Amino acid sequence: MVAERSRAAGEIGLDTEFMRERTYRARLCLVQLATPDEIFILDPLEAEDLSEIGGLLADPAVEVVVHAGRQDLEIFFERYGSVPNRVFDVQLAAAFAGLGASLPYGRLVEESIGTKVKKGESYTDWCRRPLTKEQIVYAADDVRFLLPAARELKRRLDEQGRGGWVTEELKALETPDAFEIDLDEVYKRVGGRGSLSGKQLAVLRSIARWRESEAQRRDTPRGWVIKDPTLIEIARRAPTTIAALSKIRGLNQREAERFGPAILDVVRAGLEAEEIKMPKAAPRSAQIRARVLSGPSDAIVRSRCEAADIATELVSTRGELEALLTDVSAGVADLSRHRLMQGWRRELAGDHVVAFAEGRVTLHAMDKPPYIEEIER
Repeated sequence: MVAERSRAAGEIGLDTEFMRERTYRARLCLVQLATPDEIFILDPLEAEDLSEIGGLLADPAVEVVVHAGRQDLEIFFERYGSVPNRVFDVQLAAAFAGLGASLPYGRLVEESIGTKVKKGESYTDWCRRPLTKEQIVYAADDVRFLLPAARELKRRLDEQGRGGWVTEELKALETPDAFEIDLDEVYKRVGGRGSLSGKQLAVLRSIARWRESEAQRRDTPRGWVIKDPTLIEIARRAPTTIAALSKIRGLNQREAERFGPAILDVVRAGLEAEEIKMPKAAPRSAQIRARVLSGPSDAIVRSRCEAADIATELVSTRGELEALLTDVSAGVADLSRHRLMQGWRRELAGDHVVAFAEGRVTLHAMDKPPYIEEIER
């Protein structure tokens, strides 16, 4: 019934309440849906079959409106293999519409349609039953205003000519790659790996793959299996005995004895694997030039975002900017791998940063917005 009425409406607001502090996978506690005329509160803990709701998310005839909804969509992908087809994320849209990046739901609703949302149940235990009246009202409000906010944001984006930018950005959520975990790539999420050699990285890849699989098997946070700093030390030292393993900080004797054989096996596999080739470093002169140019280049990005009334965080990080400038300074011809040189980002700022880095434009400070003027040389 819920799925049929939602599909007939052609658009739904979606939110979920879940717990994840002690598990690898989110424990789904509640699902809220809104159509233009109805709100549905669905309880997965009461053995309610939500597979038809998963089907809604994949239906090209239904637009799914969310607020910062990656985790909500991920839950349905994990449970039902549902790959979203038409997503509209109001938080992302608000950033393109000039309302600021990462707006909380309540503030976004107030800024877009002028309605104040009563909050107060954010950190409640959504898996405890029975739910209180206050919890149910809060859960309903989390979807009540999604569709009106989306309509208003679309209106503003159309006026600004940015509807296509948002559509382009949201395409990243409409693919299995957005939610699938590549076990051979999880080592890239481990902090501190930059100090490791190619052979040590191969060991890290092996042990990080094991940790991820073990966390999935136990349904526990990956850091509860082994923390990142300990993974780095294992990769660095590549122990071959339980005694050597137990001396690594972060693994006590009991853990080393319990999981030691498995860890030593994956360390051995990492040592036997082909080492991970490190990307060739750019010439030092190019790195230094990129760091020097990053300040004024950042000013170009910020001024263009100011003029366009768009959140700077959407366009580029300082690290991405320096990586692009390094390639320009090193004379790399193909810059298309850089996010700043793709799609709307290139149009807004990327080409202008490159023109400055190549010396084709100079900058002039002004005393009025956008405060920086680009002058062709």
